[in-house]
Amino acid sequence: MYTEEAGINFDPRFEDPEKLKALTRRGFLGRVMGGIAAGTALMTLTGRKATAAPLPADEPAEPNDVGYWNWVADQFVIRDDIAYMNTGTRGPSPGPVHRAQIAALEGINSDYQSYSRYVYNSEFRDNLRNKMANFIGCKSSEVAFTNNTTEGMVFGTFGIDMEPGDEIITTNHDHSGGVQPINLRAARQKTKTVMIDLSDHKFHPPDNPDELVKAFEAAITPRTKLISFCHINYTDGLLLPVKEICEMARARGILTLVDGAQPPGMLKMNMHDLACDMYAGPCHKWMLASMYTGFFYVREDVVDRVWPTVYSGPINGMSMYGQELTGATKDYYEPYLAGAAKFELRGSSNAPARVAINAALDFHNMITPQALEARNRYQAVRLANALRNIDGVTVYSSEDPRMSAALVAFKVDGVATRDLNARLWERNRIYIRNVTHSEINWDANRASMHVMVTDAQTDKLIDAVEEIAKEKRL
Repeated sequence: MYTEEAGINFDPRFEDPEKLKALTRRGFLGRVMGGIAAGTALMTLTGRKATAAPLPADEPAEPNDVGYWNWVADQFVIRDDIAYMNTGTRGPSPGPVHRAQIAALEGINSDYQSYSRYVYNSEFRDNLRNKMANFIGCKSSEVAFTNNTTEGMVFGTFGIDMEPGDEIITTNHDHSGGVQPINLRAARQKTKTVMIDLSDHKFHPPDNPDELVKAFEAAITPRTKLISFCHINYTDGLLLPVKEICEMARARGILTLVDGAQPPGMLKMNMHDLACDMYAGPCHKWMLASMYTGFFYVREDVVDRVWPTVYSGPINGMSMYGQELTGATKDYYEPYLAGAAKFELRGSSNAPARVAINAALDFHNMITPQALEARNRYQAVRLANALRNIDGVTVYSSEDPRMSAALVAFKVDGVATRDLNARLWERNRIYIRNVTHSEINWDANRASMHVMVTDAQTDKLIDAVEEIAKEKRL
């Protein structure tokens, strides 16, 4: 049995190994082609409603097309009796992505020489980098592959030159994976962590995005060198005005680092439009690739200012023996030294994990990022609006689409968040999580509304929460 601990994006608590044999048991549409060629899996998304032809790229599915999205949900190996709503922590891979990774493991273990020469070779890696760059809206020279979001946040936090007393701004609703590297640098190098307090009720949700921009602007001093913040808060699902904050910072000569642990795969991405200097994201959450996968974007004109903090490549074009690189060695390293790819020079990489990224990008691109975002937002709005109509339920997610996406944060009065999780699981096999930080008086349940969640499962969650809230009132 493959498990999450082994690095495979498969968790037997939630996912059904039998679905690896028959991913379309409910028989709505089409076929899944588990393409092994080039170490990837290609999925033909056939038919819309009752048709049997591929959905054209210029005709994305409507977010309320129940039949189509049921079929998409059926491509996952999640057990039939489970409603999986915690993609914000980990996104189970759909069958084609899972099979691609397994095929890569088999290829490496059965014939490493041939696999690395003919499949996982420089051409594959170049194509993957280009595909990733297109997916997130940047140049291929501006993106590096990492093991997770935190690794990118460490690169961005420690990579820029700073002096004792220089300041890094963050918030108390950011994730520890972004904040603790800032605190570590402060402890080691005497820089200063400046914490924006988002615990006030006025930020849950804010009246408008300008309130957030003003909070960041007020924290800036002449010693501010970096602003590090979440694109979407994992606590309350708040979508921050990234472009406005980054443009405001750039006008003052301040670098920006965005913790993108949630949006990739949830929203259609464009790094250049976001205007950030650095962006760290995962591929194992909403992108649905394997565990230990991520990316780090660095804007082209600042990449030379960001030092790698885990690095084993040439220094100033010289080998470890102090000799200038030549021949095949020079040819190998040149693509890595031309941009952000230098952050990948840190020892052995995980070929099956990269193959899973490739297959996950295919999965997203076949459905189209815009269709995925529309579906995710549609489901989140359905859930949030229904929860707002239940007595005794508080919804923290904004009704303004500029400040909300596919994470729905809520609380049932008088019911401990962990108890609600347990009741939903034990009674209904609905899997959500809570985010609890007593230090900032934050305690809420959180549902992730991604494409493995069907309309029927959303209704099931709404009914279950209503029943629990009613029981508490009686």
